[in-house]
Amino acid sequence: MELIAAIDLLGGRSVRLRQGDFAQPMASGDPSVRAATWAAAGVPRLHLVDLEGARAGMPRAVAALAAVVMAARAAAPLVKVQIAGGLRTEATVGAVLDAGVDAAVLGTAALERPGFLAACAGRWPGRVLAALDLRDGRPAVSGWLRSRDDDALEVAGRLLAEGAAALIVTDTRRDGTLTGPNLALLASFRNAFPVARLVAAGGVRSTGDLLDLERTGLDGAIVGMALATGALRIPDALAALLPQAAPA
Repeated sequence: MELIAAIDLLGGRSVRLRQGDFAQPMASGDPSVRAATWAAAGVPRLHLVDLEGARAGMPRAVAALAAVVMAARAAAPLVKVQIAGGLRTEATVGAVLDAGVDAAVLGTAALERPGFLAACAGRWPGRVLAALDLRDGRPAVSGWLRSRDDDALEVAGRLLAEGAAALIVTDTRRDGTLTGPNLALLASFRNAFPVARLVAAGGVRSTGDLLDLERTGLDGAIVGMALATGALRIPDALAALLPQAAPA
């Protein structure tokens, strides 16, 4: 299972929000320093989020994100980077991918404009991911400011059918809380989509949580608050996810 380190940008700083609440920024820091430090420590992939862009519906931190990517690649040239937040047109998706980012993550536009994700996935195969953010089991959009009544599994099925290279499932009630991932929720997605690439987000706090996610069949785990606060150390996380040697 892949460890994916999350860096959320707000006002030029790297922050973590509790349950996506903009009024509760925590674990603030310099995003470029944080990205370089985590990349140098061996994190294979960074998940960068333009929080202001997610709320506004268009990218707001383009220059800051570019600086973060440059810092990460200077520290570890092979680190993968994916960007989310406000990517609601093909032009903005293309701008991100043309700048050398490995993948673009679509959220609100993918849910609310059927066919948009398919168009992007067809144009940039393998480089477009979908984010399904859930509040009390229902999709949350526009920076988690609004909820929809759609059935989550039905939405997930459509996003995957439209060509999402991976589906990121976030329990927004657990995000930034260090209370552990929603394993039952994630297991329901794995059971419904046994061969899809599924990534978990929300609540991860320890190596035990990572191992639980791996046993549940997840392909990746996005971790933010635990890394930013030091509750989870990158060397420990990577060591826990190494393939275990078979007994002699």
